[in-house]
Amino acid sequence: MTKYNIAIVNSNSFGQVYTQHIERLEKIGTVKRFMVDQQIPGKELAELLNGFNIIIASVTPNFTREFFENKDELLLLSRHGIGYNNVDVSAARKHKTLVTLVSPLVERDAVAENAFTNLLAVTRKTVPAYNNVVAGEWSNRAAFQGTNLTGKTFGVIGVGNIGSRVAELFQGAFHGRVLVTDPEPHCPDNWFADNPKIERVSLETLLKESDFISLNASLNNTSIEIINENSLKLVKDGVYITNAARGALINEDAMLNAIKNGTVAGYGTDTMIDEPVKSDHPFLKNDRIIVTPHTSAYTNDCLFAMGEKCVGDVENFINHKPLIREITLTDELQKN
Repeated sequence: MTKYNIAIVNSNSFGQVYTQHIERLEKIGTVKRFMVDQQIPGKELAELLNGFNIIIASVTPNFTREFFENKDELLLLSRHGIGYNNVDVSAARKHKTLVTLVSPLVERDAVAENAFTNLLAVTRKTVPAYNNVVAGEWSNRAAFQGTNLTGKTFGVIGVGNIGSRVAELFQGAFHGRVLVTDPEPHCPDNWFADNPKIERVSLETLLKESDFISLNASLNNTSIEIINENSLKLVKDGVYITNAARGALINEDAMLNAIKNGTVAGYGTDTMIDEPVKSDHPFLKNDRIIVTPHTSAYTNDCLFAMGEKCVGDVENFINHKPLIREITLTDELQKN
């Protein structure tokens, strides 16, 4: 009879919202948490996880070819998230490891809502205003004048699972024009038909006409640094930008310069190029920029659903039931 040893790697939120997830896993086998450096070499990671034949893992570390070549038997790698950029699926298959994901719909509302949270916070100068109150400077409140969103023009770059929801929220909440751009939109079926007032435009048009822009594109060769020195020359003066997708969608130096010269009035982001961000990063020294620590999916509802999926993966696997969102080599080839 197979003995199951389960490692939970860098998923520090797993089981903290709903402890029954851990309790269910403990009925299956030994459970141990690991917090490791996101850049840990594959061989070192394999040695650390020696003896664990089931892994539940977050967006880090990277499960590389070197990891799989040095890892003893690994039956299942269940991603506590919707992507698999940190998993070499080809190597996993070669070493007979199954890889599963959480459905993108699980994160859809939470991530889209956080894009709004950061946008509203930076638009209304919420953090510096609060810090001002803490400092006893209530009378200085005129320094925190913001701007309305209602009736303005909103642009969404990337109309997939999350971006399509952001566009819906823009339209439903603020009753302005909503522009979207994406060369290959992966929004829900019939989404454009169901949202006829949302306009599909070129990137150039979106940049020129939007008062508020949300970055929701997947990171690939066509989208990396899509917001750069040249694209920022096209935007309206005083535009606000929110990013709940990937830090590398922007050129950080160009964004900082645009903030300083007033081209961009504010930038709210939940993701950075290098994470965790260092405390001396210039973004953290500018009160027109808000950085949150990649917590868009961190709601009780979302984390519970993610935990249910990961525990379900393990339970289905040991009971020889079909796995949902199992990643195949075809998926890997399509991603590339």
